Amino acid sequence: MQNVEFQLAAHREILIAVLSALVRHEDVWPEINRVLDEVRIVQDHEEDPGIVPSEAFAKQNAMTAEITSILRAATMRAALDPEAHQTT
Repeated sequence: MQNVEFQLAAHREILIAVLSALVRHEDVWPEINRVLDEVRIVQDHEEDPGIVPSEAFAKQNAMTAEITSILRAATMRAALDPEAHQTT
């Protein structure tokens, strides 16, 4: 199981690195955010009515939190890069 965790951590790092490079492309970055915003919206556009979230809602919520975390990390990493605000 630990091997899968390391693989996921490596994939997350690669994804953050790629996204942080894309932040500097003003024509691409808004589109990436738009597409991922659609993923982050609960499928039926309704909140789970129960006190304990359903399994599907809980999975969607966890996925949304991870997407948000990755985008935030990519944006922060790009902000630390002095060349991040140059468009190529």
